[in-house]
Amino acid sequence: MNDRPIVLTGSAGFVGKIIAPMLLEAFPDMPLVEVMRGPEVPDGKVACDLSIKDQIFNLIEKTRPAIVVHLAAYSSVGLSRQNAEAVWRDNVTASVWLAQAIDAFAPDAFVLAASSAEVYGRALNDGLVTEATRPRPAGPYACSKVAAEHAFEVMLPDTAKLVIARPFNHIGAGQTETFAIASFAAQLARMEAGLVPPVLKVGNLSAARDIMDVRDVAATYVELLKRRDQLPARSIINVARGEATTIESLLEKLRAMATVDVKVEIDPTRLRPNEIAVATAGTDRIAALMPWPPQRSIDETLREVLEDKRRMVRKAAAHAG
Repeated sequence: MNDRPIVLTGSAGFVGKIIAPMLLEAFPDMPLVEVMRGPEVPDGKVACDLSIKDQIFNLIEKTRPAIVVHLAAYSSVGLSRQNAEAVWRDNVTASVWLAQAIDAFAPDAFVLAASSAEVYGRALNDGLVTEATRPRPAGPYACSKVAAEHAFEVMLPDTAKLVIARPFNHIGAGQTETFAIASFAAQLARMEAGLVPPVLKVGNLSAARDIMDVRDVAATYVELLKRRDQLPARSIINVARGEATTIESLLEKLRAMATVDVKVEIDPTRLRPNEIAVATAGTDRIAALMPWPPQRSIDETLREVLEDKRRMVRKAAAHAG
């Protein structure tokens, strides 16, 4: 199947931008089709709205991929309650059409579908979860991800292989400010530049999360593709470091890296209802497949997130000037 391509959805997204060059390096004999929502896309990319049946059917019929890496999604948990219709369209409807298109035109494809640790929901209150833990989703985002998982499990043919990856929190350069660590770093960068008062707005700092570098998440997906012949026809794999770190400790690390002293204030709009206190996962399944956990440190990642936001502030100031 090496003359058939890899189709990468969500190639313009946080993980998509990072995994695309990794896929080209790992599978040099397979063309890479980078899919983005149109209508205007850069040269070499393919415009396709996965929530429109004709568009995704035409894409899969034309490419007949050997591998599909499905990353496209509505990704902001925090904004999902305000945009439930968009969440359902981008996460569920798109998955249904993609699964049906693969069934019709690439029934022997290997599919890696990125889900989310959010599917575990209230089950995280009971402690560490494994892939055998029954999802108890809360909120439109988590529910949409559970529905998307079921769409692939049910609608893909038996001849297709499916791995559902459930990544826990991942951070890195390029992440938008709708996510906590990126928001902290962006606020600090603006304070360092003297653009805003030194008052950092935060949500719940006591929450503890299993944090990975986005580059490690992308590299893990690539390694799963390399090991696709070792995987069963249907599998679910947690992508997590296996330990939780409090948001407060991550913030303190960022503050120590900053060049200004700041005051921290709770912003009620950043608090989520019924937020899970601790979210982490067992990693036995992924550790059986590859060396685990990744060795990139959280401190290294935090430094790069902060420097990325500093660059963005400098760039914005240069354009304004």
